[in-house]
Amino acid sequence: MEASRKPLAKVEGRKRMRFSGLTVAWRGTPSLDDWVAYIVTGTKSKKLILAAHTSERTVKGILARIEGMSKREVEKLAKG
Repeated sequence: MEASRKPLAKVEGRKRMRFSGLTVAWRGTPSLDDWVAYIVTGTKSKKLILAAHTSERTVKGILARIEGMSKREVEKLAKG
């Protein structure tokens, strides 16, 4: 008989950057390298991705780094 396992917990969050006015969202699973951070826009088809398939530490570092950037600098950093 197989033991049933609990599904891994997903973590999600959103933060509005004060200087640029952009809203950045992130999600992932703790202790796995499946985190993604992206700029929230009006449409689902056009997401500017800041980081994909990275660790939680990398995503949090990017969020801290873009806090003081302008909108143009953040969009240049993102992959379209």
